[in-house]
Amino acid sequence: MSNLFDFNLMANTSRELIKDIELLKKENEMLQQQLKAAKESFDGIKSGNIDALVIAHEKAIKVYTEKTADKPYRILIEKMHEGAVTLYEDGTILYCNSSFAKMVNLPLQKIIGTIFEKFIDDSLKEHFEVLLKQSNVKALKQEGYLYANGGKGIPVLLTANALLLDNVFVLSIIITDLTIQNENQEKLRRRTKQLEQKNIELENTNIELAVQIEEKEKRGAELTIAKTDVKELEVLNTHKDSILSTLSHDLRSPLAAIIGMADELKENFETLDNSTVKELLTLLYKASKNELSMLDSMVEWARIKYASEAFSPSEINVVQYVKKVFDILNENAVANNILLYSEIEQNINVYADGNMLHSILQNLISNSIKNTLTGGIITVRAKRKEDKIIVEIKDTGIGMAKEIMDKLFTPHMISLSSSRKKNKGAGIGLLLVKGFLEKNGGDIWVESIVNEGSSFYFTLPDRKPLEEVDGTAKIELAEK
Repeated sequence: MSNLFDFNLMANTSRELIKDIELLKKENEMLQQQLKAAKESFDGIKSGNIDALVIAHEKAIKVYTEKTADKPYRILIEKMHEGAVTLYEDGTILYCNSSFAKMVNLPLQKIIGTIFEKFIDDSLKEHFEVLLKQSNVKALKQEGYLYANGGKGIPVLLTANALLLDNVFVLSIIITDLTIQNENQEKLRRRTKQLEQKNIELENTNIELAVQIEEKEKRGAELTIAKTDVKELEVLNTHKDSILSTLSHDLRSPLAAIIGMADELKENFETLDNSTVKELLTLLYKASKNELSMLDSMVEWARIKYASEAFSPSEINVVQYVKKVFDILNENAVANNILLYSEIEQNINVYADGNMLHSILQNLISNSIKNTLTGGIITVRAKRKEDKIIVEIKDTGIGMAKEIMDKLFTPHMISLSSSRKKNKGAGIGLLLVKGFLEKNGGDIWVESIVNEGSSFYFTLPDRKPLEEVDGTAKIELAEK
């Protein structure tokens, strides 16, 4: 009985052993398959022929081979110029592409399984330590240095993303080499600095040019002033010659006649009858009066040309001044049976010096009387044109040729030609008129037909010039 029990016990034990052996055999086969697959995966990873992600979880290693990887994505990762690295949560490198291997100058098999922090500088290590501890951090971008085999630092930009793969935390990192970019930036910085320096040099050159231009303009202004001075001196010299010519012509001849008549009276006074003496004295009186008038005109003309005092412009009614001149010259006009006629309206005013306007009118009207035949008419008119008043003095006299008109208001025309009946002093009177008009901002010209008459025109402003307006008027003008 005992032997039977022992046999049964042994049989049961054998069956259990056989069962355990079968189980162990199956497990061994499974492990062998897993080991083979793992070996193939690691061999593939080391050779760079396949992508793989190795995850350590609950003390077991899970290997994801090319069978579960996307081949186009693998090719893209392998061919990209940026480095690509995958890290386990403890910082171990599970995968890297060939670009990263070139950056650190190591073969792939010596990189995978190493700690990533050995390749980066301290500033990047701080960020990675935080990122590794906080798996919920989604992304990180940071510039720093990647150290190649041999200790050479490479400037890089690291972009890291935290991922969950089968509930396991991993880091995906893209490394961009900034060497060329930094070199370009440095070149750009140097170029910018060069351009800034060039700009400074150009600004200094512009300043120098501005100073030179200002100096040139100053010298140009001085030269213009000098030329003006020379021109004025030439004009003054011409005036001097004209005055001397006038003195020798318009003054010397009448004085010679006066001296001759005085000598006649002195030598023959006792033998001359009273009527002859009276006639000679009358001629002496008229000649002396004309000579004095000529001297007064010359003095007045010289004062205008060489002095600036006694100029006091104001608003003047033209009709009143024409009437004053008519009153003075009426006796001479009546003696020659000449009619003086005014067609000027009462509201015509000019802005001018009163004494000068009186002299202008008297000289021009007197000149017209001298050159108007008996029975003629002298008419004075005025009209408004823009901001000027145009005054016309028209006579029915002998007129003049064009060559006389062209020289009428120049210092070279000291007296009128014989066609103007040799009226001494007419030339200097017209120069006096021209000088007065220029002083008052006016102008003068003449229109004439031989044997039909002449019209003298002159202009004067109808109001005070803007540069003389007071401050209030200037402000009102600016506001308009």
